[in-house]
Amino acid sequence: MQVKEKVFILKKTRYGDADLILNCLTPKGARISLYARSALKSKKRFGGGVLEPTHYIHALYEDKSSRSHSENPLHTLKEASLIEGFQGLRTDYSRIETALYFVQLISDVVKEGEVDSADLFNLLGNTLRAAESSHHLDWLRTQFEVKLLANQGVLPVEEEEHLLLRAPIADHESLRLVDAEWSRVRGRIRTVMAEYLRH
Repeated sequence: MQVKEKVFILKKTRYGDADLILNCLTPKGARISLYARSALKSKKRFGGGVLEPTHYIHALYEDKSSRSHSENPLHTLKEASLIEGFQGLRTDYSRIETALYFVQLISDVVKEGEVDSADLFNLLGNTLRAAESSHHLDWLRTQFEVKLLANQGVLPVEEEEHLLLRAPIADHESLRLVDAEWSRVRGRIRTVMAEYLRH
């Protein structure tokens, strides 16, 4: 069965001489793997650098779920077209580095074959958009981590975290926290995140 779906590309891995395997996040919050045959050669189906991490794409793929005995089938990507490339992320190294951290963290948290949360899909999109122009990427990263851990149900919430949870991710630069408060939040979040990813 062919499926057309909007997805975020979380990770790409070269397979053989010209093929790619893509880890993607669906609007339902599921992580799926797509096999793009001859992706590095085909300009017609995958031209213009469309298959890059952080990209938001329309993916047409052959769903192998019903034909595979595996819990994590490798679906065959037929075509892909770019919806949003977040070009502002590529204006400097710190922006793209931060954006790649976001998609890698989502990839680490969302297990293959499981449907996690549609909220993660929206959180990722809004955060990538904010990262294009943010002057405080460290604040953005912290708020993203707070919202992600809260979504997973593992965040001990202090007063500062309540503020970060209530505010939209686009408003991270207007949050009324002093440097010492940001530092306290980062310290707590770093500990919780490390413990969560360990399990």
